[in-house]
Amino acid sequence: MPTSAIQNRRARKRIIGHENPKSKIEMPLLILSILIILGVIWWLSSQRGLSFNEKQYLKRRGYEAEDEPADGPPISKDTRLFNLIASLTDLSPYARQKAAEDLARMCEAGQRDPRMLSALVNALDDSDASVRSAAANALASLGGAEAVEALRRRIEIEESIHARAAMQRALERLRRE
Repeated sequence: MPTSAIQNRRARKRIIGHENPKSKIEMPLLILSILIILGVIWWLSSQRGLSFNEKQYLKRRGYEAEDEPADGPPISKDTRLFNLIASLTDLSPYARQKAAEDLARMCEAGQRDPRMLSALVNALDDSDASVRSAAANALASLGGAEAVEALRRRIEIEESIHARAAMQRALERLRRE
């Protein structure tokens, strides 16, 4: 084969990219860049909190993300209690969990009420483990023999290890008191 034919073939290969070392580096770098960009987008989207609709729904139910007191007339203890008890049967697991946590805070603030007991015992049978954990904590704050009995009954059939641990802590708190 003549030398000019070999040189032409080599020139064509370089143009097509068969022997171009720059193209061997560019493709993996391009793929790596795309993967990094996709990873950053995924991470940013997973870091978001609640959507606007979720925030509006919870705001209407009385749960604000900010811990600032709402402007307006004060709410009576009974009204707040009835709203929290009603929220224990809400559609949103987040609202049910927050209601149980708020009932626990009321008990710890010395505002125990026997009307809380049946709603919190029913919340121990909730489909969401975080709600059951919050209800167990609230029952520990409420105290009483009925709370101990309800926690013992539920702990025997509890499947979630996190909820079971919360119930065990609640029983330990009740034994110390």
